Amino acid sequence: VVGAVGAALLLSTPAGGFEKLVPVLLPAMASLAIMLPRQASAEAKVANHRRYSVGQLLEAAAIFLICIYGGYFGAASGVLLLALLLRTGHMTLADANAAKNVILGIANTVAALAFTFLSRVHWLAVVPLGIGRLVGSALGPVVVRHTPAGALRVIIAVAGLALAVRLGIDAYG
Repeated sequence: VVGAVGAALLLSTPAGGFEKLVPVLLPAMASLAIMLPRQASAEAKVANHRRYSVGQLLEAAAIFLICIYGGYFGAASGVLLLALLLRTGHMTLADANAAKNVILGIANTVAALAFTFLSRVHWLAVVPLGIGRLVGSALGPVVVRHTPAGALRVIIAVAGLALAVRLGIDAYG
């Protein structure tokens, strides 16, 4: 459902507004959040335990919004969700990455179906994108399992920041 909301936003937003909106929506802060390891003190863990249900509700709302954004544009939605999962949970990078792939995979599938039936699709562009997705989905888990988490966090953060800068230059430069 949330992927469809993002798709509807994309289809109803003027192209000029979309170009100006992307750098704002693309949160470079998520890239930085991924790079910084989460270190919770014993006191923070106790406080978090008391606010567990409120935290779960806020996390679910944030995931909902990220999925809408993913259906709307997609760029860096994986970085956003990965940052959220790493900052709010106690997952390893590999586990957070797997959860991110499942959640955004569902949202993106719904958005893709909406685009298929509600807009014109340039099918020749779908082929290389599909091949890239298949190769990435096969190689990604292998890379995540075999790359040290610290180095991988830095690589993801640098790539996310580079994308944010590039989109900002394209939109406002």
